[in-house]
Amino acid sequence: AFMRARTASGLPFGQAEWDRILDSYATSVPGLQSRSRTDAGAERLDRELLAEATTTALQLIRRDVLDVPKDSILADAIVIRNDQSLDERTRPVSAVLGEREVVTEARREFQLRYQTDPVAASITGVFFARIFVPNLRYDRIATRDKLQQARSEVSPTFGIVRENEVIVRRGDVITEETLRRLVSLEQEMNERSGASQRWWRILGQFLLTGATFLMFYLYLYLLRPQIFSDNRLMFLITLLFLGMIAMFGVAMRLALVNMFMIPVAVVAILLTVIFDSRVGLFGTLTLALLGSHLLNYDFNYTFATLFAGTLGIFSVRDIRNRGQFFLSAGVVLVGYVLVLTATWLLQNKPLDRFTDELIFVSINALLMLLAYPMLWIFERMFGITTDLTLLELSDTNRPLLKELSLKASGTFNHVLQVANLAEAAAASVGANALMTRVGALYHDVGKMIKPEYFVENQRQGSNPHDGLKPRMSALIIASHVKEGIEIGRKYRLPQEVLDFIPMHHGTTRIEYFYRRALDQQKEESPDILESEFRYPGPKPNTRETGILMLADSVEAASRTLENPTHKRLENLIDSIVDARRDDGQLDETNLTFAEIDVIKDAFLNVLMGIYHVRVKYPGDEPKKGAAARKTPALTGIEDTEAGAEASVPDGPEASVQETGSDAAEGGSNGSDASPATVDGDGAGDRTSPPDPPSSGDEAADAVERRG
Repeated sequence: AFMRARTASGLPFGQAEWDRILDSYATSVPGLQSRSRTDAGAERLDRELLAEATTTALQLIRRDVLDVPKDSILADAIVIRNDQSLDERTRPVSAVLGEREVVTEARREFQLRYQTDPVAASITGVFFARIFVPNLRYDRIATRDKLQQARSEVSPTFGIVRENEVIVRRGDVITEETLRRLVSLEQEMNERSGASQRWWRILGQFLLTGATFLMFYLYLYLLRPQIFSDNRLMFLITLLFLGMIAMFGVAMRLALVNMFMIPVAVVAILLTVIFDSRVGLFGTLTLALLGSHLLNYDFNYTFATLFAGTLGIFSVRDIRNRGQFFLSAGVVLVGYVLVLTATWLLQNKPLDRFTDELIFVSINALLMLLAYPMLWIFERMFGITTDLTLLELSDTNRPLLKELSLKASGTFNHVLQVANLAEAAAASVGANALMTRVGALYHDVGKMIKPEYFVENQRQGSNPHDGLKPRMSALIIASHVKEGIEIGRKYRLPQEVLDFIPMHHGTTRIEYFYRRALDQQKEESPDILESEFRYPGPKPNTRETGILMLADSVEAASRTLENPTHKRLENLIDSIVDARRDDGQLDETNLTFAEIDVIKDAFLNVLMGIYHVRVKYPGDEPKKGAAARKTPALTGIEDTEAGAEASVPDGPEASVQETGSDAAEGGSNGSDASPATVDGDGAGDRTSPPDPPSSGDEAADAVERRG
């Protein structure tokens, strides 16, 4: 009987609850043995708990309980209607309970009442949920009728705007009533125009925006092809523009954000630092016109943005440190304030609007400081080398240059002189002087690995090449290029700077050891391969790398002149530059003949400053007869870096031919070289095999001395 009653009840009890009820039931049936120790005379548990649930239900029903969840009622009050008496009363929603809230509250009360008997609390809760019936029924039909009646009483319009009536004038304060009229006007225009008109308007905006950006990208395509053809740089520019478009969209959608707060000058400054001022100016014009489209061609905004952005561009045109970004923010703020003040005086704007615009542009100036971290990110993300990076690399206290000065002091002194020469020459022809100087400072860092094999680092009487074969010496000399590239990558030098390391020699021949190999060659020996005595290259492919090649050769050769007069230096420079040009080393640099002449003049001016005439102080005059012991004048030289074998007499009829060797890179500093004869065209024919040059200077391949 118990099992039949259990199945018929459908009560969602667990096994513990059913066992408890079974024990209580067994005590009430004669002859059944209960599993519990409950007294046989006790009242059945299910009846006791059911009575408790009923009492609680009667207490809660007095508070009025809805048959729907309380949170489904959106109104603040409800109308309670008696179906029999047709009486109505209104009660706030907060004063009644929902069906779910009642069950939750009842179970919470049972748990408190039966704290020591959770099974009894669970059984009581189930009984309550089964027997409780809300006393308020939600009447959906009556509620819908009331809602429709309320809607019918609301007028679809509020107020009247007559034809040709002015809603608001420029400079007026927008009140709540004015805003409501403007919103109503927009809705009415949209309804009258229909969906097709809206699409036409969107198409017009798209065409205007496309035409604006087309001007900028057409400028890059026609006048900056090196930027347009670089997908990496084009992606960077597009990313900057998309960021500004997104900020424009936020300003148009949010009332708290004004268009004057958008830092357009950040893009202008970044484009100027990364590329140049012309790209930055075109980018500023593009964004100013785009903002003008969005503001219905607001001239005040367009001109203020263009003017402030232009000032920001010129403030970083010759940037020398990253702290200059703070100055640029102030310059941009001054530009905005100047234009806004002028329009305020000209158009007689309200003072409060002028004050608001000043606050907006002040926020704009603060956002300008984002250019500093953004540039740092873009330099590393896109591998861009800016002038700021080059300025930092030009510091001789950087770890790599410091290490070069300690391990190869002669080479360090050499690169400083080459940097001065190359920088002056690059500036004279409009090339990137800063890039050329930095490339010159790092072009010989590979000599740190074996500094003793290069003559500028050797001491008198010691030359490790004396015991090596010419081919091995040439291999060691050429290896400083590969080792320099590896060192540069280790120190994370930009690729633009790394290119100077292999290109400053191009594919020139290591002349001294090549000639030495020819002189030592025996009849039965195989032919000497010229390719084994050439640098691996590549040839210089920019004006800057070409200028460095020439400066490196000229500086090394100029050290061999014992009497560096103006004419001797001029002939030396001509010989080296002509030899490099005739060897095809400058074919890919785009240097013109006119620029090469300017570069020669720049080299000559710098060298004349280095080898200027010094005043002899009293007591420094040579003693009588000392002329016979004077160092002989130098008449024939071979450039170490440039490898020129030349005769440099003072006469105007002299000519010099540079043969392209790199002898002094590892030239011997032992005995004097055998003399060389120089023909009228400058080509020297050796009369005997060359001995190592006597000079320890870097540029001496072979020296002919006269007493």
